[in-house]
Amino acid sequence: YWKPRGVICTTDTRIAGNIIDAVKHSKRIFPVGRLDKDTSGLILLTSDGRLPNSILRASGKKSKEYRVEVNKAITDRHLVMLREGVLIT
Repeated sequence: YWKPRGVICTTDTRIAGNIIDAVKHSKRIFPVGRLDKDTSGLILLTSDGRLPNSILRASGKKSKEYRVEVNKAITDRHLVMLREGVLIT
């Protein structure tokens, strides 16, 4: 599913703009992973809830790789900062 901006990757249908209502699938589905509300992109969906649960469980931590586009040149200092890690709060 290509998630448009504004759709929230939650299965809680009480939340407006949730992915379940956006997809309108006839059966129960689960997103595999998440994309931010303001992000558009490919997100996998499954009817098997065990898959996203096993991926998202703390004991199953996986390294993640992100591809982004930026609107200005990346400097060596930017690369150093990124290699040191980005704190997400």
